[in-house]
Amino acid sequence: MFERIKTTPQLWVLFRYLLAFAIVWGLYTELFSHNNIGELWSLFRHNLSGAALAYLLFCCFLMPFNWLLETYKWRVFTQPWSGMSFVQSWHAVLAGVSASMLLPNRSGDYLGRWLLTPKGQKTQILLATIASNYCQFLVLLGMGFPSLLWLRYYVKSSPIEQTGLFLSFIIVLFVCLLLLGVVVIPWLLHHYAERIKGEAWRGFFKFVQMPLQQGLDITERYSWRTFAAGFGYAWLRYGLYSIQYYAILRFYGIDLPLDAALAGVGSIYLLQTAIPLPPVLALLARGEIALLIWGIWGANALSILAASYTLFVLNLAFPALLGLFYIVKKW
Repeated sequence: MFERIKTTPQLWVLFRYLLAFAIVWGLYTELFSHNNIGELWSLFRHNLSGAALAYLLFCCFLMPFNWLLETYKWRVFTQPWSGMSFVQSWHAVLAGVSASMLLPNRSGDYLGRWLLTPKGQKTQILLATIASNYCQFLVLLGMGFPSLLWLRYYVKSSPIEQTGLFLSFIIVLFVCLLLLGVVVIPWLLHHYAERIKGEAWRGFFKFVQMPLQQGLDITERYSWRTFAAGFGYAWLRYGLYSIQYYAILRFYGIDLPLDAALAGVGSIYLLQTAIPLPPVLALLARGEIALLIWGIWGANALSILAASYTLFVLNLAFPALLGLFYIVKKW
């Protein structure tokens, strides 16, 4: 169905420039229109001259690896049938980051990657993106919910009890999610495909304009090993993000125990995902969530906001602008 969409070159030109304007305008509005932008900039410049600069440089060094891991994760699900090179996949992933600036809950991944996908693979790309994001979502839940529970007990127990409880949560949920994501759900997809082909589901997929049989054929090609590989990359990416966040906290002088920092990152990541707004319009809300979490340990409010904004610029704004370049260059 997606292969049959016809547009004129003039329409694509209009679309790409409207998209570029919307993303640039949104980033400018969110980053430079707040009342405390001067204070945040002053704090950033002040910390550049101190010994904490190494933490910022380390965080910047990790930034490209964040999206390289996402590219590897996505290619796990596209390689069985796609001839896209790694560079093409990298460009498509960054295009998804760019489109996600304007759409909630990373739904822009589908649009951005679809735009840079070769003809004849549009439907498969959407399904591969669903599978890739599914793995990341399981990891997010697996770390987010125990992190929220961890915050509840953190100040009421001794450090030894805190560490033991936290590690227990992680180990148990890791095993459960591994079984669910790598064994149970793929097994259900393989063995109950005929039931999914019933009239009710057929009507639903027809309603949303997704070819049912093609979708099932692509999904059934993924073995448990494929899901295991995608799940592994999702864990690596989550771990890298957590290290980045911890480094940026140290850059702004927020010194927390490692277990507390990891629990805070997991809670913030989970709560941010629940915000039904695109990142470019939810930056203030992200800052408020960070204030809520890190305020438990009495961290300075300005430093918390600065850390949240800096991480947004490094991990989303810069890649989004690069992805926008690839979208504009496409046509």
